[in-house]
Amino acid sequence: MRFSGLPARVRVGGSVLVVVAAVVLALIVATWPAQTNDGERPKRPARGERAAYAPEEQEPRSEPTPAAGQTVAPEPRQRQPRPNIVLLTTDDQSDAELRFMPRTRRLIGDAGIDLTDAINPHPLCCPARAEILTGEYAHNNGVRHNDGPYGGWPAFVASNAEENLGPWLQRAGFRTGFVGKNLNEYTFDDPRPPGWDFFSPTGARTYSYYGTTFYNDGEPRGYGEKYVADIVRDETTRLIKRWAAEPEPFFLWASHVGPHAAYVDGWRSPVPARRHADLFGDLRVATRDKASFNEADVSDKPAALRERAPVSLRKLTRQVRDRARSLQAIDQANAATIRALRRSGELDDTLVVFVSDNGFLLGEHRFFGKDVPYDEALQVPMLARGPGITPGTTSRATATLVDLAPTFLDHAGVLEQVRAAGHTDGISLRPVWGRGAPVNDTSLIQAGTSDPEALAAYGWAWRGVRTGRYTYTRWWDGFEEVYDRRRDPGELRNVAARTSYAGVRRELRRRLRRLGDCAGVAECERQDFGPAPRPAR
Repeated sequence: MRFSGLPARVRVGGSVLVVVAAVVLALIVATWPAQTNDGERPKRPARGERAAYAPEEQEPRSEPTPAAGQTVAPEPRQRQPRPNIVLLTTDDQSDAELRFMPRTRRLIGDAGIDLTDAINPHPLCCPARAEILTGEYAHNNGVRHNDGPYGGWPAFVASNAEENLGPWLQRAGFRTGFVGKNLNEYTFDDPRPPGWDFFSPTGARTYSYYGTTFYNDGEPRGYGEKYVADIVRDETTRLIKRWAAEPEPFFLWASHVGPHAAYVDGWRSPVPARRHADLFGDLRVATRDKASFNEADVSDKPAALRERAPVSLRKLTRQVRDRARSLQAIDQANAATIRALRRSGELDDTLVVFVSDNGFLLGEHRFFGKDVPYDEALQVPMLARGPGITPGTTSRATATLVDLAPTFLDHAGVLEQVRAAGHTDGISLRPVWGRGAPVNDTSLIQAGTSDPEALAAYGWAWRGVRTGRYTYTRWWDGFEEVYDRRRDPGELRNVAARTSYAGVRRELRRRLRRLGDCAGVAECERQDFGPAPRPAR
């Protein structure tokens, strides 16, 4: 473990070495990840369609002129009225697993805002990344699944190659960079996408964690046996140091692979960095304490769950421990990113957002995975710090991944231009930063499919809506679910067929019809449906 505050060489006497050793030991104890359960959210203290547009002109940078024989230290770039934007993402991290990232919580969450009801309304890898890049739902950006006719990088390029965050922000005068996991099926044979000053997605061995090949601007580059999170960390901090000396603001997305399952001679639990391989040896599966864990009666659940056997606790324990271990290097990488911003003098002028692409079930409802309409899959950790954000703020506003692109464009001063060109469905989260104002009344939730039968019948695996109280889902075969999360937070009792919830079900069906083909922020996220009806007594 590295402690950046210690000098490189210290000459001390024997007694001082004892004091230094004690201090180092105390720091290790204070910063070492807790051997704790993973099933709870960490408790924190209370806290009091498609045309281009023209970029704005940038002010020239003035350089200091040294006198003859004089050396002048380089000054940081002149501050722009628009902040830099740094996006840090994980893959398949549940909201509760934020507890394993103390540095991230302290340096981003405690120094900014924690959005405790953030969701990915399409809880799967490729749709999530397409939402982030476009600020649009899948029925508008075309990426409904990881594979099949609406899946992965081919689907994204077909609809959004020149209209996404990279080109938008680059045309607005930003330096733009991407490092890490991209949408599935991006290969070396694909042309380098427009809009990126630096584009380095993972290519071969994305899920191996070690020996991963990155495509640096379309050329494969190996890093030997360097751990994947450390590669993303080093490329990210290198770009920060380089771009901090330039007059333009920058947008940088560091897209981590962990804690996604590893593929090493078959799928297995994630591979941690070797330095973290022995951590969490006594970590127990805390989700086993939830009423929904290996749910005894799944007769009211959709066929996909009714046919499942209970999850193996032994196999789940290994998964849970390796997931926690894999997050440690990402936590360190996030801290290194904040440190690089601080050292370059850019931290106060940078919006930093940390989020996972989707949540994850760890045995709830007999399920291990994502892409299902239950809160553990929908909810994601989302933290932010930067200009306009009051440190130590917590918000229950239902923010979504679809809202990130509009938020970044708003900070860049070009949101209305992009909207006028027919893009984005989400809203800006800037009103939330300062006062925690509510954002979405009702959110569309959905999942695509590559199954021919489901595609022919519905076009989706399932679609629904989520409100502050209810979750409604219609599956491709017509099966419906309604959960009253206020009365049933574990989503154990499907009340779709209950007479007392008939009015609730009708209203939620109506909202899904209104949102199912929505386009643009006015239709997708600014509809005021009013309060949902209460169940009849």
